Amino acid sequence: MAKVNLEGKQMNRSNSFREKINKNFGLIFIIFICVIISLFVTLQIKVNNLNIQTEKNIENINLRNEKIISKIEDLSNEIKRYSQVKIDKEQFTEIYMQLQELTGMISNEVKREFYITKIVNNISLYNNTLDSKSIYEISKTIYEESIKYNFHPLLITALIKVESNFEPKAISDSYAYGLCQVRRFIAPELAENIGIKWDGAEKTLFDPVNNIKIGVYYLSILNRDFNDLKTAIIAYNQGPYKVQEQSTNNQELNQEYINKVLDYYAELRGFSFEEIQDEIIKTN
Repeated sequence: MAKVNLEGKQMNRSNSFREKINKNFGLIFIIFICVIISLFVTLQIKVNNLNIQTEKNIENINLRNEKIISKIEDLSNEIKRYSQVKIDKEQFTEIYMQLQELTGMISNEVKREFYITKIVNNISLYNNTLDSKSIYEISKTIYEESIKYNFHPLLITALIKVESNFEPKAISDSYAYGLCQVRRFIAPELAENIGIKWDGAEKTLFDPVNNIKIGVYYLSILNRDFNDLKTAIIAYNQGPYKVQEQSTNNQELNQEYINKVLDYYAELRGFSFEEIQDEIIKTN
């Protein structure tokens, strides 16, 4: 009898457990479905994000490829353009010297002798009355004073060519003297500033070395004051007060003189006038 009661109790418990499972099955199923849906949504979001990121990467790669292709095309066009340009010996030599200077493969002495020799050759073309010693002394002074004030020696050579055609005793109608055509009324103060003894206009300014030192020093002052090399060169010829007045009144400066200087400078360098214009602008 006791055994029968025990078995009955066990059956009742089993039936009760099945009933609980049956009652909660729906809830368990719903929870399971929710978990599945949540996992699916999370996975879908990750897939979508991955697709978006992939699309962005592809877009960036395409943009990079377009830029690379554009650069290759530009380079190809540049190569074609330069392959059609013929440069003469003067321009090649000038480019070579600049490359050597940039790479530090040229000594100051070699650079010095190169430009002095170039200046000597050009002065000799226009003045057959000076002896070789005088021409070399003039050329050496042009180089040294140019470097001292951070001017290209061939630019100063071009300025002197336009001013006096390399004639040490030239006098203008406005009483400008010598190679650099320094005006008599400003020369004494300039000479004093750089330690040159003033001994009258002719004795002081007809001396080529003194004249070049005074002239290049004067140009350096104008370049400092106007902070523009082209304007400084115009002021050197026309006078700083006139140029300042024109600039203040927004008047266009006369370009005839500066164009002559830059044109000869371009010839000395072996470059085009436009290339020299760009170089002058970049030095400001």
